[in-house]
Amino acid sequence: MLGADVFGMIYTEPPGEFPQYNAVGKVRVDPNNSSKVAAGTKQGVYFSYDSGVNWTGPCLTNSFSTQRQDVTGLELSDVGGGNTRIIAAIGTRGFPTYVQYDLGKNGANGIYSATMGSSGCPSFTSIASNANGFIFGNQVPGSPYTTGAPMNAGSGTPCDYPIVGGTGTCDSSTNQLGRIDIAVAPGNANYIYAQAQSIVWNSNTGCGSTNGCQLGAWATTDGGTSWTYMEGSQGGSLRNCTGGQGDYPQNWYDQGVAVDPNDPDRVFVDTFEVWLATRTGTVWTDTTCGYSSGGPLPVHVDQHALAYVPGSSSILLLGNDGGTHGTTNADQNPPTWFNMDTGLNTIEFYSGDISGNFASAASPQASGGAQDNGSVSVTFAGTPTGPVLWQLGVGGDGFYSRIDPVGTGTSLRFFQGNNGGAMSRCVSNCTNQFAPWVPVSGGWLSDTRSFVMPYDLFHGGIPGGDDCPPAGVPGGCGHLNVGTTRVWETIHGGNASLGSADWYVTNNPTTQNMTKQTLGNRSFINQVKYSPKYQSVGMVGTNDANVWIGFNLGTGTQAQANWVDVTGGNTVVPLRPVLGIALDPTVSAANLPVGYAAVGGFNENTPATPGHVFQVTCTADCASFTWADKTGNLPDIPVDSIIVNPNMPQQVFAGTDWGVYFTDDITVTSPTWLRFEDGISHAMVWDMQIDRGSTTLSVWTRSRGAYAYPIAGAGPSPTPTATPTPTATAAPRATPTPRPRPTPPPRP
Repeated sequence: MLGADVFGMIYTEPPGEFPQYNAVGKVRVDPNNSSKVAAGTKQGVYFSYDSGVNWTGPCLTNSFSTQRQDVTGLELSDVGGGNTRIIAAIGTRGFPTYVQYDLGKNGANGIYSATMGSSGCPSFTSIASNANGFIFGNQVPGSPYTTGAPMNAGSGTPCDYPIVGGTGTCDSSTNQLGRIDIAVAPGNANYIYAQAQSIVWNSNTGCGSTNGCQLGAWATTDGGTSWTYMEGSQGGSLRNCTGGQGDYPQNWYDQGVAVDPNDPDRVFVDTFEVWLATRTGTVWTDTTCGYSSGGPLPVHVDQHALAYVPGSSSILLLGNDGGTHGTTNADQNPPTWFNMDTGLNTIEFYSGDISGNFASAASPQASGGAQDNGSVSVTFAGTPTGPVLWQLGVGGDGFYSRIDPVGTGTSLRFFQGNNGGAMSRCVSNCTNQFAPWVPVSGGWLSDTRSFVMPYDLFHGGIPGGDDCPPAGVPGGCGHLNVGTTRVWETIHGGNASLGSADWYVTNNPTTQNMTKQTLGNRSFINQVKYSPKYQSVGMVGTNDANVWIGFNLGTGTQAQANWVDVTGGNTVVPLRPVLGIALDPTVSAANLPVGYAAVGGFNENTPATPGHVFQVTCTADCASFTWADKTGNLPDIPVDSIIVNPNMPQQVFAGTDWGVYFTDDITVTSPTWLRFEDGISHAMVWDMQIDRGSTTLSVWTRSRGAYAYPIAGAGPSPTPTATPTPTATAAPRATPTPRPRPTPPPRP
């Protein structure tokens, strides 16, 4: 459902602001006519009356067109007589960011009802208001609301919570509702449940005195004519499995509701945990115990989806940041959950790396950083033939991971990142359980930086280019760079010890900010990469659409690099996030780089500068440069990563939100891109790496694990040289070959 009709802009952007986007969050099919479909987006509801061939919309559920129209709940129910009732919840979270600056425009937040028609936009009416009981319940410790406080649902008056400004709260006369999730009882369409996220700060210790926690839940038994607050649902009332505070500031991210198919008074509700409640009860039971010990079973936190098997009160499925769980006794209190991930690739990798000569090594290795599952690594016995057990290195959220492919000779060095911009190093037996990991972070912790702080390691091994010293201590590949709003570097990654003093800022001056600084704390470097061929050359892409190429890296001395802004005023490269970057590994000299930028968002965000893949060609030291749009026939979807085949530089791989695409001839004006169909899932790809030796492409997806694919034109294994090569000769460029179609690749 991607297209101009669904993703057309309706918001006017303030000057200098990042364009907003549309996205489909809910899709429901008319139970009385399967050709009628409703889609809830960030800009209202779209309707199709011919099975999705044509769409009408956006249809607003209210008259507050200057307010956000995020559809966070959508239910279609058979109410008899062939009629289908539509219930839509508008639930923008109510506090903005620099990227989504108008999230405070929550005046339209509320619950609306309509009857499905045969064409056009249905006529909606509000069914939640102060007058019909959609007010707060009893005040509890930690609650910002007094008993019976009005929520002002559907009032049209926004909270207008500020982007910055400390402890500000919403005026009590404004709409108090953040994200709203809804569910209709399968057995009785008059029973509707609504869960809401708090905008105002909860002061209980679980919430941590901030916004985004639990506001509460409401129920109606008459289709929305009257509502009752569900006591026990207040954030301050929630208690975890050991009796501690059960509130948490992530309801803008973690919410969901499911009603028992056979008992409309019984409901499961998501926050970071899964809670069991009854409509008339006063106690919500924590059934998953993610952050506390005790029964029935700790389940991974951050819950997003609940679904009963139709007609069953006992079989309930759960989707969370850790994968999928289920229970076959959901009709008990508490139920017993079990993990359903066995045999499923559900790991969300941000980034990863593979060891040198991966395709031919006796014991190839891999390491990756995974959402909520830490940074993990593995050694395969011979060529990988399928999934195996990976070992946790650094816990928490795993982000970037890199492998020194030369190491000490007997053991490779691994680098892994995790929360807070931390980096750790392992120098021996790094894929073993309880391997020794030592913190090696530099002085970047006070910089503005991405939650997923990027870094890179120079692997060497490209013919005619620089190389790593031979294996040893010191030795191996020890040049690393880190991106914040500037670029940090060390050349001591192969030394016996590595600490904060070994890192330095490459920029001159050291205070240089490589972003536009238009997005507040969201203006940071998304990607930083070395040239595969020259350790003196690097590239940067920022979240606010800047691209830089740097020279004279690797000196070991602060402020010696020459970074050149090659963005070109965004006359070709769109004003959208640069998510991926790459440098051509076969250029003839270090000062004549050819680079690539992969851009997120959609063309509708920047109609004057469409496209997702761009190539920049520099004269000497990028004194001048030329951009070319190489998007070709790629679909209008975000491109998250990009990489060039060192053996055949005309072949470029693009990792998108829909999987991997490739072209065998990037040199033509409008390249033909083909979707990679040989065993790789059609999932979001945030990182791709090619091993030292250029035998294998590794693909790291945001939901379906990691994959390895033997690339065309692999040559003999490189041998490290004691000293980097200062200059280079031109590498031969292979002629394009037909699209490679091997047997399904091994999947680490």
